[in-house]
Amino acid sequence: MSLDPQTPILVGAGQLVDRDSAPGAGLSPMDLLAEAARRAIADAGGTGLAEAIDTIAVVRLFADSSPAFASPFGRQNNLAWSVARRIGASPRSFVYGPVGGNTPQMLANHYMAAIAEGAADVVLLAGCEAIRTQSRAQKAGIALDWAEEAPEDAKAPFPEVAMVSRHELAHGIALPVHVYPLFENALCAHYGRDPVAHRRAIGALMARFTEVAAANPHAQIPLARTAEELITPSNDNRYIGYPYTKYLNSNMFVDQGAAILLMSLAAADRLGVPADRRLFLHGAADVAEKILVSDRVDYHSSPAIRLGAAQALASAGIAPADLAHIDLYSCFPSAVEIAADMVGLAHDDPRGLTLTGGLPYFGGPGNNYSMHAIAEVAARCRAAPGSFGFVFANGGYLTKHSFGVWSTTPRAFPGTGSAACQREIDAMAGPPLAERPEGRGTIETFTVVHDRGEPRFAILIGRLEADGRRFLAQVHEGCAALVDVPVVGRPVVVRPTDTVNLAALV
Repeated sequence: MSLDPQTPILVGAGQLVDRDSAPGAGLSPMDLLAEAARRAIADAGGTGLAEAIDTIAVVRLFADSSPAFASPFGRQNNLAWSVARRIGASPRSFVYGPVGGNTPQMLANHYMAAIAEGAADVVLLAGCEAIRTQSRAQKAGIALDWAEEAPEDAKAPFPEVAMVSRHELAHGIALPVHVYPLFENALCAHYGRDPVAHRRAIGALMARFTEVAAANPHAQIPLARTAEELITPSNDNRYIGYPYTKYLNSNMFVDQGAAILLMSLAAADRLGVPADRRLFLHGAADVAEKILVSDRVDYHSSPAIRLGAAQALASAGIAPADLAHIDLYSCFPSAVEIAADMVGLAHDDPRGLTLTGGLPYFGGPGNNYSMHAIAEVAARCRAAPGSFGFVFANGGYLTKHSFGVWSTTPRAFPGTGSAACQREIDAMAGPPLAERPEGRGTIETFTVVHDRGEPRFAILIGRLEADGRRFLAQVHEGCAALVDVPVVGRPVVVRPTDTVNLAALV
């Protein structure tokens, strides 16, 4: 097959994890990024690759994504520049990505298109988290110097999206550990399961993920656990947001880094990259759900995942059954279940739904998890030439989604545009929201927020009986009685106050 010399390809992927360093002795974010980059460059083979890089894009650190993870150890104004100076690169473009776990695949899609258009030629994408080192140093009272000032700030060309409203924030819809359980309890009702049986199903699903993590040399917690261990509350495994115990939540306290190297076919030929290192993007999509959780069509599905995955697979000319290697974003079990449902995969698919072991067990390095997924896909596709690998990356609260279908089989670049999908999603209407609801209603979904294992309050999303409008509310008294009993569909009476809407079961 004769291909355009500007056809974009993935040629290198590198990963690393630190499980053993003493408090304060772990690598800085800049050094983690640089080491991942070196590994990606070495993985590609060829010569002179670092010097040929014209663009470096770094996935945004959690320290710059949320005040909850802000680092006390100094500011870096251009991490892409920090990587370049460590690996001997002199790129003309330094980029810092936006917030969201979809970012690695989104950046890959974006820069593959940029290479195809001639706007870039050799691109390094890298990301990491050093939250484990940061947290342990803080607890030990160790001061680290991670400040690094570049001559110019990195560019941030990708717009940020506000994914929560003030009204949602007031009712507790902000932290992912309190939002993904809302999807989970809606799924329980959608599947028609008893809540205890549903928790067992969650445990069985995620136990398979722990087995993959246990065999992955780059996993932060390479430990297999049984379903019962995962779902049973204990001093070490307390409820966070019902029905999730600690072991079912993404683990952000990691020291992990990953990078991939993209370039044109012409650059690969010029730099001597072996043919067996080259992967082609056969299908891609980038779409967003209704941005606010309170605007969603429902809480057990995702039209954006369904349409985005279908576009990526159709572009590749394959069906879900043709995929050999699958990694679904797995910050919480509900993300896996909904994605599997929307793509058309069984929860117990014998191919598996994770290549890494998942964010709770492999590790959830901030916005960069799916860079590891892409690296795993690259390794497996190379080991089985002609096979297809699928990456689903998710950001926000099942909000922003990016998809990639990868293979060693050469093909012309298919493009990555998703405008038609996005228009269809945007045209879907959820129920209108009543910000100050009063009267009788029914529960659409809920979670019980726990603090140190003790139930503190419940977050409810419901529908008013009178007109079907959606409302947000909290339950303070008796919220413990909502654990392990059917709740979705139960009647409530809701009333507004000066701070939050309060509901009581009837």
